[in-house]
Amino acid sequence: MRKAFVLFLLLLIGAPPHLPGAQDPVAPYNQGIDALRRDDLDAAIELFTKALQLDPRDHLAYNNRGVALKRKGLYDKAIEDYNRALEVRPDYTPALANRGTARFRKGDLDGAIQDLNLAAKGKGRESTIYVQLGAVYAEKGDYDSALKELKKAVGINKKNARAYLTMGEVQERQGDLHEALRSYSKSLELSKGFPEAAQVETKAKALRVKIAAQLHAQGLQRYREGKEKQALDMWDDAIAMDPTLVGALRDRGLTYHKAGKYDKAIKDFSSALEKDTQNAELHRIRGDSFYRSHDYEKALEDYHRALQLNPRDAVAHNNRGLLYHEKKDLTKGLADYSRAIEIDPSNPTFYENRALALISLGKTKESLRDYRKALSLLTDERRKEEIQEKISLIEAQPSGKSLDGTATNSQVKQGMESR
Repeated sequence: MRKAFVLFLLLLIGAPPHLPGAQDPVAPYNQGIDALRRDDLDAAIELFTKALQLDPRDHLAYNNRGVALKRKGLYDKAIEDYNRALEVRPDYTPALANRGTARFRKGDLDGAIQDLNLAAKGKGRESTIYVQLGAVYAEKGDYDSALKELKKAVGINKKNARAYLTMGEVQERQGDLHEALRSYSKSLELSKGFPEAAQVETKAKALRVKIAAQLHAQGLQRYREGKEKQALDMWDDAIAMDPTLVGALRDRGLTYHKAGKYDKAIKDFSSALEKDTQNAELHRIRGDSFYRSHDYEKALEDYHRALQLNPRDAVAHNNRGLLYHEKKDLTKGLADYSRAIEIDPSNPTFYENRALALISLGKTKESLRDYRKALSLLTDERRKEEIQEKISLIEAQPSGKSLDGTATNSQVKQGMESR
């Protein structure tokens, strides 16, 4: 459900018409004003009614009783009082503006616009009236007219925080998020020290999160188009807007990893993990960057943690297997490759890596079986040729002579493929 724009009441309290006396309406009128300021609405209505009994033509009493009635949600009765105030004083701007707000609350947007336009022509050209007009036009979906009125408001009073806040709300509905953020920021600057500041800060924060998410998504699109520099620029802006955006930190880190900038990748993954400590994938891909940086102990720690959080992460098993393999711990490496295959038997890379470990252990027949399985699963012709060459080399090798089974040329399947 769309949230309605908020209109502030124009409670303009006029000076008492004359000095108080024994049967003077000024005393109950002033007491009514005090009650209204305390938000004691029932007392205010009673006191303004008493003042009107003493002076039935007191337009100020009608207007302010209308304000009390409107605050109670009694819009029809409030409008009746504003009408009476205007019968006595047709040019009384506050009654016109207040009747406009009551009509707005009833859903009579056209009636509200009519009243507020009349009020805007009155004496003083109140900035607040144009803010109210802008809010009503926005509620109608006429955003261009809303912005036109709001610009009039700030033209009259450049320090009207409510005008900038409403302008931001309109711009956000239009999808002009960056302009909306500028308006919210201006409103926040002007409302510091006032209760409204918290509301403005909440809106600005929510909008920053929305803009950051939008930039993140645009960066992903640029990445898919092969425009990695543009993607990185967008993710930089997204993270500057919302430093807690884990997805942007992850994707920027993966892009740095792909470019061989492992220190930057590790920094981004670490920042993301500060916000999402239980994310198994982040531990695994940071482990990949540590692995490529030859910091094997930290890589191993991350792979262990990734698998604690998600024991069925086949890629983490594969990559930890590669690390064990490179450290010459072939038994553990073989166990990890086998577990990766058990979890995902359709991945040719896992069979290829296990085949390499089996060669190191002198298990040529088993390695041939894994290479043939990898060959049957591959669709990339270049890789199929590479595997076929390895199979031919093993088959041509004299019996009893071992092959080189180092892991350094094996493919480490990176998290980038999970985009």
